[in-house]
Amino acid sequence: MKLGFALPHLGPLATRDNIRMVAEEAERLGYDTLWTNERVLVPLNPKTPYPGSPDGKLNPEYNRVFEHLTVLTYAAAFTSRIRLGVSVINIPFYNPVMLGRRIATMDHLSEGRIVLGVGLAWSEDECDVNNVPFRQRGRIGEECIEALVAVWGPDPVEYHGRYFNIPPSVIGPKPVQQPHPPILVGAFVPRALDRAARLADGFTGCCAPVDALISMMGAVREAAREHGRDPAGLQMVMRCLVTITPRPVEDPNRPVAVGSWEQIREDVIKMRDAGVDEVFFDLAFQPDNTDRGTLMRYLERFRGIAEAAPAGV
Repeated sequence: MKLGFALPHLGPLATRDNIRMVAEEAERLGYDTLWTNERVLVPLNPKTPYPGSPDGKLNPEYNRVFEHLTVLTYAAAFTSRIRLGVSVINIPFYNPVMLGRRIATMDHLSEGRIVLGVGLAWSEDECDVNNVPFRQRGRIGEECIEALVAVWGPDPVEYHGRYFNIPPSVIGPKPVQQPHPPILVGAFVPRALDRAARLADGFTGCCAPVDALISMMGAVREAAREHGRDPAGLQMVMRCLVTITPRPVEDPNRPVAVGSWEQIREDVIKMRDAGVDEVFFDLAFQPDNTDRGTLMRYLERFRGIAEAAPAGV
């Protein structure tokens, strides 16, 4: 199983120097991927409560978020091997022609190292500022994925849908990765899991108990079979929002990577044994992750989590 690490592009540790330091050290340590995620704004009076938050508001770390694709482009400039992914962008916010050209350019500049995770957006406030009708975001997002794949395909590109129309056109460059960079769909509900199976190259999950994530992965694979696709060809990537606690968390609904070090390690081993292709660790909300020295110690510690239980930080 591959291991990845989230770049410090949000919260107090989000700085140019810290992003570069983590990217270079992660590549030196042998990590497989670096990751970012998307957050547009922090509404003071949210229409949509933040999942899992007691007061429905976003964590204060989200007050400072470097734009995700720009960060990956920056990291590409001083790394050479490690893959670069976003999990996830809110695909209904994007024009597929403009996004397709941007990702293809990033794929060239990184020599074929880009992974694109997409979601449908959960925040009505963010949909409002992007002029996306909240109740139509699923249909818009699905069409955007189809148009995006068309942009990356052979010229002349042509696509006609309800929300996006591309007249016969030449659109280049095409990505280095063929037929295109991997598209992973982030999903929780059955309809979205089916979308991952039909349209994408894989599934990315997070923020749920490990057994629930494994069940979602199984649902994607089963849906792929029903749609005549080979489930073995789909990539399964799990994002671990880490919260390390001094004692085990005795909650049957404990989210993945929340609990004692041994519990987190057990989560990783369980996902590996279930056939998850990759997990990556996001320390943005770990309470003691307040300085670069601690961040770097976590970077080194998690690299060996599947093999042994290293000494504490």
